[in-house]
Amino acid sequence: MLVRRFERTGSINDLNRAVDVADMAVDATPQDHPDRAACLNTLGNCLGSRFERTGSMDDLNRAVDVTGKAVNIIPQNHPDRAICLNNLGAWLGKRFKRTGSIDDLNRAVDIAGEAINATPQDYPNRASLLNNFGNWLNSRFKRTDSMDDLNRAIDVTGEAVNATPQDHPDRAAYLNSLGVWLSNRFERTGSMDDLNYAIDVTNEAVNAIPQDHPGRAVYLNSFGTCLGKRFERTGSMDDLNRAVDVAGEAVNATPQDHPDQASYLNNLGGWFGKRFQQTGSMDDLNRAVDITGEAVNVISQDHPDRARWLSNLGNWLSNRFERTGSMDDLNRAVDIAGEAVNATPQDHPGRAGCLHNLGRILNSRFERTGSINDLNCAVDVTTEAVDVTP
Repeated sequence: MLVRRFERTGSINDLNRAVDVADMAVDATPQDHPDRAACLNTLGNCLGSRFERTGSMDDLNRAVDVTGKAVNIIPQNHPDRAICLNNLGAWLGKRFKRTGSIDDLNRAVDIAGEAINATPQDYPNRASLLNNFGNWLNSRFKRTDSMDDLNRAIDVTGEAVNATPQDHPDRAAYLNSLGVWLSNRFERTGSMDDLNYAIDVTNEAVNAIPQDHPGRAVYLNSFGTCLGKRFERTGSMDDLNRAVDVAGEAVNATPQDHPDQASYLNNLGGWFGKRFQQTGSMDDLNRAVDITGEAVNVISQDHPDRARWLSNLGNWLSNRFERTGSMDDLNRAVDIAGEAVNATPQDHPGRAGCLHNLGRILNSRFERTGSINDLNCAVDVTTEAVDVTP
C-alpha cells in the first residue's frame, strides 16, 4: 500500500518506509519458506522504484540481486514465476540504461521473453509482460541497430495495447511505448505512416493520464519528441512550436532531483536550438545553450548518454560563436566536443558523429585564429570519423 501511495503521490517518505518494511519481511522469512520468493520480489520492486526516483545504483544493484534470488527459488510451475522473471528483466534493463552493459541488456531480453512464454494467452498481466519485452527489444535495437528487434518490439507492444481495455490505468504507458518504438522505426525507414501513428498514440497517452500523475512527464517528453521529428521531416513550424511547449511542460513536471530531468532538459534544449536555426532567434539559441548546459551538469559522469549531450552543447555553442564571434563560446565548444569524443566508446555507433562535430568546430577555430595545430587535429579526427563510419 505504501508503494501504491508513492506511485500516486510521489512521496519519497512512503517509498523509504516501503523498502524498510520489505527488508524486515525478508529477514523474518525462513530460507525454506514458500513465501520467501514473494518477499524477495517485493523488496526488489521497492528498491527498483526507489532507484527510479533517486538514481541510486546501490538500490538498482540490490534490486537485481534480490529479484534474481526470487527467480532462483520459485518453482518452475508457480503461477507467480512469470512476474518474478518480468521484474528481474526490468531491473537488468534499467541497469543497462544506466551503465550501457550489453550483457545486462541481453539477459533482460531473454528473461522478459521467458516470462511471456511462462504465461497463457489469457493471463491477466500478459499485456504488461509484452510491453516490458518490447521495451528491452527496442533498447537492444538502439544499441545494435537490429531491425528484427525493433519490428518485434512494435509487434509485441501493439499486442499489449490491443489486449488492454480503454479505461485501464496502464494503457497510457503501453501507448507511450508503442509511440516511441514507431518513432524509432520512422528514423530508420522514413515511414511517415509510422511517425504520424506515433504522434497519435503518444498524444492519446498524454490525454489518458491525470494532470497530477508523477509519470506524466514521461509521456509529455515522448509526445514532444515525436512532434519534433515530424518538424524535422516536414518543416512544420506548428509541430516545432508545439514540441517546445510540450517539452517545457515535461521539464516543469519533473522534480529537480529526478534522474530523468537531464534527459528532458536535453530534449528541450534541442528543440530551442532547432527553432533558432529556423528563425534566427538569439533568445532561443541562448536558451538552447543554457538548458543543454544544465542537462550536462546534472547528468552523472558515467551516464551512457553523456557524450551525446556534450556533443549537442558543443553544437549550440558553435552556432552562437558563428552569430556573435565570441571566442569564449568557440573555445568552450572545442573543449566540450573533445570531451564528448573521449566519453564515447571506440565501438559506439555515435562515435563518428562526435568526431565529425569536433573536427568541424576545430576547423572553425583554425579559420578564426590560423592555428595549424587546430587544422591538423581537425583533419585527424574527421579522417577517424570517416574510418569508423560503416
